[in-house]
Amino acid sequence: MADPDTDTDDEPAPADAFAALSDPIRVEILDALTDHHRDEGLAPIGFAVLRRRVGVRDSGRFRYHLNQLRDRFVERSDDGYRLTATGARVAGAILAGTYTGSVSLGPAELDSTCPFCGTTAVATVHDGQCVVSCGDEHPLFSWHVPANATRDATLAEVVDLAELLAFQAIEQALAGVCAQCYDSVETTVGDPDEPGFRSVCDTCPGRLVGPISFPLLVDPDVAGWCRDHGYTLREDHVWEFPFVGEDATVEPAGDDADGELVVTVAIDDDSLTATLDGDGLVVAVDEN
Repeated sequence: MADPDTDTDDEPAPADAFAALSDPIRVEILDALTDHHRDEGLAPIGFAVLRRRVGVRDSGRFRYHLNQLRDRFVERSDDGYRLTATGARVAGAILAGTYTGSVSLGPAELDSTCPFCGTTAVATVHDGQCVVSCGDEHPLFSWHVPANATRDATLAEVVDLAELLAFQAIEQALAGVCAQCYDSVETTVGDPDEPGFRSVCDTCPGRLVGPISFPLLVDPDVAGWCRDHGYTLREDHVWEFPFVGEDATVEPAGDDADGELVVTVAIDDDSLTATLDGDGLVVAVDEN
């Protein structure tokens, strides 16, 4: 992996990329291009039209700022300018308030109870972190949500979105991809004495820490078994699944299993065993 402080023709230093966004006019250019692409698709926009949309009279000044975005965030063709794929992602993050938004909501009670003590689950959002706990302060769930997701949304809707984002991140991690920076990651499930799903990225601060049951819930066979017993991630909160609130039974798969774990989960009087490899992937499912 390249040194992040190294500046080459192929991979500019991160500081250079952020410096290109350091002027309000350049952010307004990204905003104007986003509006244009929303209306016209990927069709380029001419220099004069783009300048008028941004509201800069001096064409030389405008050209200077536009050139600071060239290649990395904006590309030029014979017909005009348009966002690059990186530019579209950065513009979306800026406009969504990912870097600047700071929203606080709640606390508000949810239509759900804590599996540990039976008290009402309570949700809050602070500095982009959606946190669910209960009156006895049992931690139930936590995940980051972008600032724009909280606009005109109830806390219950924000929690639903946060859970969706969390499980998408689990699926990406199991595929070896960091949900935050898209670099490669490795996942682990611990051992029978300290089982738990964990993924930490070596490139960015992205990390996933959760119970051993998390990778089970994104497996189609386990999810189908849960659905047959009245539980789905679409209709139920993750902490409401009986085997998430209570510790699942975890045992080593065998002496020659190379770190595989057998996890037994139960709903009502039925149980299911799933074999997880050392990365947390479900490699076998058996209904008991």
